[in-house]
Amino acid sequence: MDPHQKDITPYIEQKQHGDVLLPFTIYGTDMPHLYASFPLHCHEEIEVVYVDCGHCRYGVSGKEIDLRFGDILVMMPWALHSFHLASPEHYFIAVSYLISLNMINTTAVDICSSSYFSPMLGGSCNDYCLVRIENEHYRELKQILDEMFYVYQNRIPFFEIKLKSLISDLLFRLLQYGFIEIYDKPMEGSDVKTVRRVVDYISENYGENITLAKLADVVNMSETGLSRLFRSITGLSCIDYVIEYRMSKAMSMVRFTDKPIIEIAYDVGFNNISYFNRTFKKHFNQTPSQCRKQENNGKA
Repeated sequence: MDPHQKDITPYIEQKQHGDVLLPFTIYGTDMPHLYASFPLHCHEEIEVVYVDCGHCRYGVSGKEIDLRFGDILVMMPWALHSFHLASPEHYFIAVSYLISLNMINTTAVDICSSSYFSPMLGGSCNDYCLVRIENEHYRELKQILDEMFYVYQNRIPFFEIKLKSLISDLLFRLLQYGFIEIYDKPMEGSDVKTVRRVVDYISENYGENITLAKLADVVNMSETGLSRLFRSITGLSCIDYVIEYRMSKAMSMVRFTDKPIIEIAYDVGFNNISYFNRTFKKHFNQTPSQCRKQENNGKA
């Protein structure tokens, strides 16, 4: 299927992770049109990815997963994940549902909160599950996602109530069929928590001078120990990850802002514009100026 023949307008994100009153959103991933990769990150929402077409590789908690048409990937709160195209000639279009458990969890402690929602938020469950087309429960799970999409996009009267019931039904079936497993105690070790602290630090300080020594100091480890740990969980060195994160931010700024290229370079932590241009071209097979020109031509 040619991705350029698909209308992805309904999939464009409307709100970033929803808002306080409606902590839910749906957004579209279109690769390489929007970006070629997305760096390691995590969030408190459950993320459900439905693959509309194409081929992509997701990294979740140190494991690599091939996603193709029809696959449904469910990532639980705080699961570290990233994704990239399987190869430069591939494309990938998917719909992601960001679901905060605040949509169905209550402030009062009840059996659902104590037995299911709190363990999910606390890491006492598997990080992810994958539902493929051939699974016997696939059709009913896909039907829930389709209805969720319709209700949210069309904002039918009282849609918030319906959305809550669909989220509850989705979690019920994922638990009932064993896709989500609740454990007696958190399975996440201190190693993953350490990597998360490093990732959080990088996401908050990527525009500053970040060294391996500084990252090691943040988590009170030796540089050698942190390097070994970070690579074992992410597949990247700390500094390679810093560059990946900076490049993802730079790509967004080049494409979706009018900032001068030199300002973007400084904003994402590069003090040398020539090095920034070389690094950008190495990642995206074009210079920042070529990328911006292509983007502007596409809008014309």
